[in-house]
Amino acid sequence: MGIDRILIVDKDIKLLNSLKSGLDKFNQFKILTAFDGMQALAILKREKVSVLITGLKLRRMDGLELLAEMTREYPNILSIVTTSLSFPLSKDVQGDSLFSYLNKPFNHIRLHSEILKVLDCRDEINYKAGIYLSSILPLINLERKTCLLEFSAGRKRKGFFHFDNGVICDVRCDNLSDSDALANMLFWGPGQYWFKPLPDDPAVTEFHGSLAQMLGEGDGFKDLNKKSK
Repeated sequence: MGIDRILIVDKDIKLLNSLKSGLDKFNQFKILTAFDGMQALAILKREKVSVLITGLKLRRMDGLELLAEMTREYPNILSIVTTSLSFPLSKDVQGDSLFSYLNKPFNHIRLHSEILKVLDCRDEINYKAGIYLSSILPLINLERKTCLLEFSAGRKRKGFFHFDNGVICDVRCDNLSDSDALANMLFWGPGQYWFKPLPDDPAVTEFHGSLAQMLGEGDGFKDLNKKSK
């Protein structure tokens, strides 16, 4: 199978060099680094990467857009998202797909442990490649992103989300809308994502229901459909 290639993407060059230097001492992986999303894509095109480790705030292409591109072009790559913000989402929300979160600060020893964990899960019988909707939605809220998100799981399954500053304003799939559409899509499994600009005159609606409860997080997770006071 050969040595696993690990790609680390972060705008902090000092952090990249420190993590690469530390991980190289384990002599287990080939460590690749990129300081923005476009550079990361160029590496993905020429290298067979096993694990992508990315921050969210990147130059030229942010981490969410990089992950979306990966779901379309390289769906078998495992993902670890790093963030300096508090992010309490539990791992069991992610179903059988492995998509890990790592809060900063962390060192190369902590990262090494996380890499081994995701690689071990790759060989489990129930493992499914790709990223679940329940993993993407909280990240959009975390980044306060304004966009149109298209989600597709197979040729005939397609849904759309309208986000305003990270808050869900509208959800649609097939003939469903609002919480009914979201509940339906959460069962689709891992899929492909596209981040698109909003139309010039988007329809303004209000999402009803508790996304926190729909994701199984209860009171421990900030609801995405409620604007901060």
